[in-house]
Amino acid sequence: MRLRQTAWILPALLLATAAAPAADDVDARIAGAAMTQGGAAAFLETLTDTVGGRVTGSPESRKGSQLILDALKRAGYENARFEEAALEARWTRGPAAGRILSPVSRALAVGSYAWVPGTSGEVTAEVLDMGAPKSFDAALPERVRGAAVLVDPQKVGDDPSFVMRSKLAKRLAEAGAAAMLLPSDKPGRMVYTSAFGFYPKGPLPVLSVAAEDSALLRRLLRSGKGPVKIALDVRNAFDTSPYRERNVVADLPGSDLKDEVVLLGAHLDSWDPAQGADDDGTGVAALVDAARILKSLGVQPRRTIRFAFFFGEEEACLGSRAYVTAHAGELDRLRAVLVMDSGAGKPRGIETQGRTDAEAAVRSVLARTAPLGASEIKTEATFDRDNGPFMVAGVPAFTLWVDEGDYDVRHHTVQDTFEHVNLDYLARDTAIMAIAARAFADAPASPARRQSAAEAEEFMRKVGVEGTKKMVYGED
Repeated sequence: MRLRQTAWILPALLLATAAAPAADDVDARIAGAAMTQGGAAAFLETLTDTVGGRVTGSPESRKGSQLILDALKRAGYENARFEEAALEARWTRGPAAGRILSPVSRALAVGSYAWVPGTSGEVTAEVLDMGAPKSFDAALPERVRGAAVLVDPQKVGDDPSFVMRSKLAKRLAEAGAAAMLLPSDKPGRMVYTSAFGFYPKGPLPVLSVAAEDSALLRRLLRSGKGPVKIALDVRNAFDTSPYRERNVVADLPGSDLKDEVVLLGAHLDSWDPAQGADDDGTGVAALVDAARILKSLGVQPRRTIRFAFFFGEEEACLGSRAYVTAHAGELDRLRAVLVMDSGAGKPRGIETQGRTDAEAAVRSVLARTAPLGASEIKTEATFDRDNGPFMVAGVPAFTLWVDEGDYDVRHHTVQDTFEHVNLDYLARDTAIMAIAARAFADAPASPARRQSAAEAEEFMRKVGVEGTKKMVYGED
């Protein structure tokens, strides 16, 4: 069905792309290659089926980065390379089990968050319900020492709920809690995983509990039938021996402005319950194929187009932070960053991440991608993707905007698999990333100037990402 859909959409898209303002037949050829050759889909299938989930620091992460490098080399990028950086700790997920002991006997569907410790064998704990706190300093339950605390972290002001999650974990650990239990927001008793706010080592066991099982625990607590006690057995492991992870980087050299760079980014790491297909396998596949297509068509941009595949986004944007540090002396010449990390969704446009001063330039780029569905600007800023470290450095950093669809339902769950990826949208997103890169690279000027350190700090405060930035950088 998907191939039949592409067959009748493609001619109209190619005609519209060729006729778009400031476009030429190369844009149409890029779109045609992306949507008929199936390069992104083929790479994604190989990545998901032969490598699978790619936890930072794992053998699978190593295999994934090698697969990317090899594909870029085959596409003609002799300059494709690894750029290494140290990890503070590696982490391995072990078995996680939970069950209700009283007032009923029942198995619990649980899964461990990442970069948190295990329980050092089975532990028994009373369940206490902290509800949905409204502030970071909300009172902890009484008798918290040795308890498993069920809590729904909330957004506070501009700070997303994961900021409260991180702060609460520290407070509960200091108070002696045995574990923090977080109700999953996924359907079908699916559990969730994440490490944001926990790298390099979380302070206590943190478990995702299926929504249905969390509701059962709360009904039992309300029933008045006595304390609710559970058993937990979580067997995670840390390795703090020296280890270096790696980004993958490749350049399509520019011409008269070759010392200036436009960077396309995606993250190569993912979670292990599934294949990391949409998060962010689709971003990786789109960039690999965009690189292949631009090289195969002999595209010669004015500025150098750099393809960067970052490690460790899921922990705390580790790879993009390492890139910014390693390339600090070049950032004045980094004109724009465009990251794909929202899955292969129906294209909408570009998220300018609060950089209103870049809107005119971005609209010129969108005039080229509008025939493919990417025509709008979203100004809201976020700091939970690899645009964040570039924001800290004052560099204009944008993200591809796509319709969410059912992405959030599958996000960080067992359902992030190849079968759930919309391959038509992946092909279209690939074309958009390639065309946008070329448009930024050939533009008369940078989309916006680089901010000073002081300006960047004030900007992040103004657009509401200061709290997340502090959490990511361990400043809270």
